[in-house]
Amino acid sequence: MHVVDLFCGAGGFSEGILQAGFHIVFSSDRSAHVKETYENRHRQLGLVQGDNTHFELADIRDLTGEIIFSRINNLNFFRENHLTEIDAIFGGPPCQGFSIAGRRDRDDPRNTLFREYLRIISEVNPKYVVIENVEGLMSMELNDGFESVSGVVYPDRTRVAEVLESELTHFGYHIEQPRILNASHYGVPQRRTRAIFIASRHDVVPARYPEPTTPELDERVTVFEALGDLGTNMEPSAYAESLRNGRTPHFITRTPVANLNRILNNEKSSHSSVISERFSLFREGESAKNLETRIALNGLNLIDYPNLLNECLFVANKESNRETLRVLLENIAPEFLGENEVDQKRFNKLYRVLWKLYLSEEENFTKLANKTAKEFGISAEDLNVILEDCVNSWNTHMTREQMLDFFLNNQAVTSNPLLMEALLTKKNTRSRLDSQGVAPTMLTLPDDFIHPFEDRILTVREMARIQSFDDSFEFIGKRTTGGDRRRDEVPQYTQVGNAVPPLLAFAIATEIRRALEETNALTGSGTEQNQLI
Repeated sequence: MHVVDLFCGAGGFSEGILQAGFHIVFSSDRSAHVKETYENRHRQLGLVQGDNTHFELADIRDLTGEIIFSRINNLNFFRENHLTEIDAIFGGPPCQGFSIAGRRDRDDPRNTLFREYLRIISEVNPKYVVIENVEGLMSMELNDGFESVSGVVYPDRTRVAEVLESELTHFGYHIEQPRILNASHYGVPQRRTRAIFIASRHDVVPARYPEPTTPELDERVTVFEALGDLGTNMEPSAYAESLRNGRTPHFITRTPVANLNRILNNEKSSHSSVISERFSLFREGESAKNLETRIALNGLNLIDYPNLLNECLFVANKESNRETLRVLLENIAPEFLGENEVDQKRFNKLYRVLWKLYLSEEENFTKLANKTAKEFGISAEDLNVILEDCVNSWNTHMTREQMLDFFLNNQAVTSNPLLMEALLTKKNTRSRLDSQGVAPTMLTLPDDFIHPFEDRILTVREMARIQSFDDSFEFIGKRTTGGDRRRDEVPQYTQVGNAVPPLLAFAIATEIRRALEETNALTGSGTEQNQLI
């Protein structure tokens, strides 16, 4: 049973497809970062590039049905008996350029990927089609003048779901009513919802949507069951044991690949004292919004959080402290007071470094002071004068005692949003996981979630456990990245966060296999190669 896996990413859907017993003969993604992880995993499973599978590093706009069949039939596995038909195509084309809640970008290049995926379907003509996407796909609307593969120009604000049904029907497919599937209903310890479209060619038994395997609350896998054994001497839960032993079979032996020794991708992040204290504010299962409400009602004794206290002082006194510093520098180092962008950046950097010196412990002070003097070209004597004046004149807009009283008496939330921002940052999506509940949707940025018991973010492996990846699945490349690099790089955390949970994919792929087997039984079809896997 031979399938194509498009927009495959690091391989979340791929895992479920393989667990359902399919042979992935062709896969594609445009990211070299995910290619490394995807191919590494498939080699581990006996799927070897050029032998029995092909990964194409390409933009889907550069793919055609002819290219896909050519790559497949050049594999050693098919050279003597060419493959002429694909059983199923799986994929989730990005659609973010279409409108969501009234926001849309007509020029977003991702708008064309949806159309290109339909084009590939029309050219390959598989028996079954699976399209997965974010839940918002159901309400996304086309931009004006969208021309389909069939040549129809759809009017402005036509829903993407309607176009999918119309186009696939035109290609000769029966479309099941699209559904929103919740991963937690299929054994995944995560409330991740995905829009799923299943289409069956007119000459095959229609595929159905999978029935939930864990529909009731008390049946669902908890965060504790997913993570409790990692880094501890605790016995793994049945869920964790299944991931240790592996669910995804080797292509040749059909035996799942286990990982019972070293846990992969489980390096913990080092956090500054400020971040650790900030994380410690959160109770189990508490979101940033709920934490803010609790502080507004009960107050907060910042004396127990000295580094956060200093962070709030830094924000509250920023403008007055900076003005004081400017006055100090007029006679000692006027070169920092220029108005061009370079000078302003240099001044801002000096201010941040002086704040660190202002707060530094005695044993760290000399080393940091010498480094600062050298970096900024200030003599040690002048630096001492500046620091002495800062100590005597900074933090007068709001003193330490006033700050403590401000938070203790419940005034921070209502009176000064900037202080709450200093305390919790702008990230209002952050929360601490509830060990006895199901996790929220894992995202691509690791600092959205705090470990249920430790004041840190999750490791890549912990996120992968919550996504239902086997422990033997290794993520390759950088752990994370930032800034403009996010547009091009796909680090480990992003690979995990973008993935379809393998257990959800398995449930969907199993239904496709069931329908395919019924079709083969009715028609007497099924090649020798189909029967090999």
